[in-house]
Amino acid sequence: MAKIQTILNYRGPIEFETTEILLQKVKKDLEVHSIKKVLKKRVYNIMVECIENMLRHHAAPSDTSIHPYISLEKGQQEYLITAGNLISNEEVDDLQLKIDHVKKQDKEGLLKMYEDQINKDTIAKNKGAGLGIITIALKANSKINYNFTPVNNELSVFELQVSVPLEHKK
Repeated sequence: MAKIQTILNYRGPIEFETTEILLQKVKKDLEVHSIKKVLKKRVYNIMVECIENMLRHHAAPSDTSIHPYISLEKGQQEYLITAGNLISNEEVDDLQLKIDHVKKQDKEGLLKMYEDQINKDTIAKNKGAGLGIITIALKANSKINYNFTPVNNELSVFELQVSVPLEHKK
């Protein structure tokens, strides 16, 4: 059985101060791992994107017991990042289409999508530039999975899993 090491496992409210604490912990904990600096940066940058997406795009009513969560684990062959948060059911179809489109791209396609997004004149209000998923796919070599779990008629839990191989394949 493969040994999995948990580096970070957080579940709770996400606020700006929380993101700073989580990212400092990840940075510190990754320093003790004897891996290449480029891999540490890739894992850290993916964590940044996941946490920022959780902060910006969660739909958490104050009366819910479902909180955002994020974990970082190191296995034999990869780092595994899992992030989840509540989103409006109205966002599910659009988000699913975007992620599926990103997953179909090769590196050149992702770079083109990234450039197109950066150069857009307008950014949808409260939606950001749409660069997070593209950036995650670029850093993880497109090794992303996701699912939506309905909570009720208004909300679903969106979970994103990102696998970052310990050995970089070009």
